[in-house]
Amino acid sequence: MKHDIKKISKIIDELTTFCLIHGANNINMNVENSKEYFKISFYVDCLDYKDKRVSRLERLLNVPRQTEMEEFYWELTGESDHDSELSIVGMMIDKVEFIHENESLKIILYRYK
Repeated sequence: MKHDIKKISKIIDELTTFCLIHGANNINMNVENSKEYFKISFYVDCLDYKDKRVSRLERLLNVPRQTEMEEFYWELTGESDHDSELSIVGMMIDKVEFIHENESLKIILYRYK
């Protein structure tokens, strides 16, 4: 369980860093720890859906969860400024939703237990 909590923290760190680097002025984040999953919700302003960096984020996070890879690489997230960490985040989650509203973005990540 301790590693699960650390993994959630790394996911939050990586996405918060991405949003701040790409112009977010306001980020609201919520974590729900239910019996079935962790649900992490980000509400971010000033991230334009048409921006290629944001669409790239969607591609990096929309990959199937890869438990084997996650076990070896999860500790690397949050340690560098490269997109490779975002692809690791994609391997650590089961489902992601993107909801675009003008220049605001809502990102909802699910990690099943």
